[in-house]
Amino acid sequence: MLKLIKQTLTTSIAKQGKITCKKVGVPQGSPISPLYSNIYLNVIDQVWHSRGYPEKLSATLHRYCDDAILVCRKSASLALEKFTELAKRLSLIINHQKTRITKLKEGFNFIGFYFVKRKSPTSGRNSIYVFPTKQSQQSIRNRLKYLTCRRAPIKPQTFIEQIKPVVLGWVNYFKHTNVSEAFVRLQDFINNRFRRYLTHRRKGRGCGWQSYPNSKLYTMGMLYIDSGMIKYPERVVQGL
Repeated sequence: MLKLIKQTLTTSIAKQGKITCKKVGVPQGSPISPLYSNIYLNVIDQVWHSRGYPEKLSATLHRYCDDAILVCRKSASLALEKFTELAKRLSLIINHQKTRITKLKEGFNFIGFYFVKRKSPTSGRNSIYVFPTKQSQQSIRNRLKYLTCRRAPIKPQTFIEQIKPVVLGWVNYFKHTNVSEAFVRLQDFINNRFRRYLTHRRKGRGCGWQSYPNSKLYTMGMLYIDSGMIKYPERVVQGL
């Protein structure tokens, strides 16, 4: 097993047809990187609890692969200092550009989510809200732009099938957050892309709002996002 791990850490990288040799390390974005990170950094979780830091420092450690946050009720500087010491023992370097001490009311990003504490508009009490980050929302739009084109010589059903797994994955990831506004914006973006494609397919002009209202798009099988659930109308019109 150690021999296999060593081979994956010294394998050359192929990018845009070019082979780049490397001495050690996993390429960023590699599917094996999260596995290695969890195995390697598991010791930090164990030591953090064995030393009683959650009680002594009033700081809980939350980690996802190689990303981590410390939720502190007392001195955040002391908690960060202790965490940095543990990282150094593993010959790790803290990314100071991404590391900062902040208050929950100011908000922070973590693994694609934006966490912030604010007053509830209904109860008036302070509550923690979780939203998709602006970068996450822009990322899904960029990916959909890459997959869709109004000049694409494909059938409408093929257009929908191309974006379905991408949208479904994004929706399932964020559906347990306060995401209603983000879902509305994403729905509008998808509908507009599909509407312009249909208009160009019929050699029409404009954005096609009158010819292809939202209700017609849904009857054609377009994804409908509602509270994190993708629903389909009972009646589906095949093609144009």
